[in-house]
Amino acid sequence: MVASGADGVVAEYPVEVGEFVAAGTLLSRLRMESTDLELQEQEALTAARAAELAELQTPRKEDVEEAQARVQALQVTLSNAERRLEELRALSRRGASTQSELRDAEDAFDSAEQNLLAARAAFQRTASGARAEQKLQAQSMLESQQKHVEYLRAEREKRLTKAPFDGFVVEEHTYVGQWLSKGAPVLTLARLDEVEVEVQIDQQYIDQVSAGREVSLRISGSGVSAGDRAVDGVREWTGQVAAVVPRSNWEKGSRSFPVIIRVRNEIDLSTSPPTPALREGMMAEAAFRGVSVKALLVPKDSVVRTSRGAFVFVVNPAEAGKPLSVRQVMVTLGLGTGLRIQVQGESLAAGQQVVTEGAERLRAFQTVTVMAAASGEAAAAGSAEAAPR
Repeated sequence: MVASGADGVVAEYPVEVGEFVAAGTLLSRLRMESTDLELQEQEALTAARAAELAELQTPRKEDVEEAQARVQALQVTLSNAERRLEELRALSRRGASTQSELRDAEDAFDSAEQNLLAARAAFQRTASGARAEQKLQAQSMLESQQKHVEYLRAEREKRLTKAPFDGFVVEEHTYVGQWLSKGAPVLTLARLDEVEVEVQIDQQYIDQVSAGREVSLRISGSGVSAGDRAVDGVREWTGQVAAVVPRSNWEKGSRSFPVIIRVRNEIDLSTSPPTPALREGMMAEAAFRGVSVKALLVPKDSVVRTSRGAFVFVVNPAEAGKPLSVRQVMVTLGLGTGLRIQVQGESLAAGQQVVTEGAERLRAFQTVTVMAAASGEAAAAGSAEAAPR
């Protein structure tokens, strides 16, 4: 079952039951106008933050050129002030200038020198960009904004439900215009490239089943491919035990354990939609190869099941001058194979005849007449149709 990743109203629902979808196919879309507007706003703010950081990291060319020109101009001013100061000092030594003129020239030289130092410092700051702490602050603000945009994009993506794997749509759970809560089912998607078959194994035989073992399965209605043989529409498949569930259905009175078998499916891609050979819900008959045992088999039709247990009617040996009679033998049932089933019961032996038809109407020691004997292939213990007398 595929669920919605967010709350919202269904705006698009492009798939239908029976359709095959590839992984990543859009299954539903929620309305997202407000989400898109907020995302656009935050993306624009992110671009502004990035521009601010770039400006701090790389100063503008015109600002650098302006600062450099100011340094050059002040260098000229300093040179002129220095030359004027030297001239006045020479004149002062000859008594051709006043002390006031000399002090003014010295002050002008000192001022030009300080202005040049300040201009050079300003040029260095402009050429190297903003201070390190300013750059770090701008970088942090940009990264925070980028994380917020990533969050909004992830939230937007949650409003798009996509197929997590290749599969078939087997059930719809919503429609266009319906409000969906987060986690609510959108549809049921069946993955049929590999199917799982669950069988129940009695606790008497569960120790003979382990993960990885190969299993033969007979499944009707599963198609016949080239080279395969089918009897009455039943095809044989080969699977592998994936898991043995270590818990029986004891609450329901069962001592059988679930065994999961995985089978590689065949999908006809030439049809539209593709057609799987194995479909969800099919019945399968699994055959495990266990430990060989010597067992007594009787026809399944000879077993009478009641609330007191299972039993068979065994034909007593014929005695001269006396009619045939039957006795009731309680049995414990074992494994079945084809038309026969394993039984254990007191005084049962191979070759004895058991009643296969009409047994449910018999009573112990009732006399019977054998109507027809079955072939030896029908049951190892022998079988017969009997009519009560």
